[in-house]
Amino acid sequence: MSILTVEERELLKKATALMEELLETLEVMQDKELVRNLKAALKETEEGKTRPLKELIRELGLEGKI
Repeated sequence: MSILTVEERELLKKATALMEELLETLEVMQDKELVRNLKAALKETEEGKTRPLKELIRELGLEGKI
């Protein structure tokens, strides 16, 4: 016999996952250098300074290995 219903267990799993995500977000936010790097990366993406992953894989000679 279980103390929790199936629905309650699912809700508990979802709440636990959300709490883990929030803790991870707080941890990232405390790393000032990481936040700066993420902002710079987002800016480069918005400015179109990216290229397709397939192109990078080809350039690195990793086709068929990834």
